[in-house]
Amino acid sequence: MNNRIQDSGFSFWQRSSLAMPLMAALILLLAAYCVLPAAYLVKAAPAANVQPRPVGVVTDTPGITIASAAATTSATPTTSAHEAQVLWSFGTVSGTYTSCAVQAKTSYDGVNYLSFGSPVTVTATTGTLNAWTLIEQLGTNSVTTSTASSTAALGFGQVTEFTFSCSSYGTAAPVSINVIYR
Repeated sequence: MNNRIQDSGFSFWQRSSLAMPLMAALILLLAAYCVLPAAYLVKAAPAANVQPRPVGVVTDTPGITIASAAATTSATPTTSAHEAQVLWSFGTVSGTYTSCAVQAKTSYDGVNYLSFGSPVTVTATTGTLNAWTLIEQLGTNSVTTSTASSTAALGFGQVTEFTFSCSSYGTAAPVSINVIYR
């Protein structure tokens, strides 16, 4: 019986030399699996208007219909945001909109909204671009406690929306909104 094993043509050393590359390949595959990030894990899909970006950046295109003196956008999740770069681009405006402003509002509980920053004056005419940046108040090296407020926020809450208002208005002001949250 021992003769058969030795007569197979492969000695112990030959079998070991064939197994070593296979073992090395297996170890490399295992190491790659453990080290590489899980980029293809199944995650819940974000809202259709929210486009997650790498390094904590979220691009949003909140919806709004402006057909009167005031309107409010859809809300965007902003829990980890510290700044927002905002662009309102008006399409073909019907009628005249005067003394228009946009106010950012944020909510810590998803229900009650507080003004965030000052209202921004915008021009609501055909083809105009209005861009601005919101930056939450930065603390110092020590703990900073703000005064309590029932109307104003100093940082982004769990959701943020924008309200549009004008002193006089036309019949329609289509607008495309793009916001980059970081």
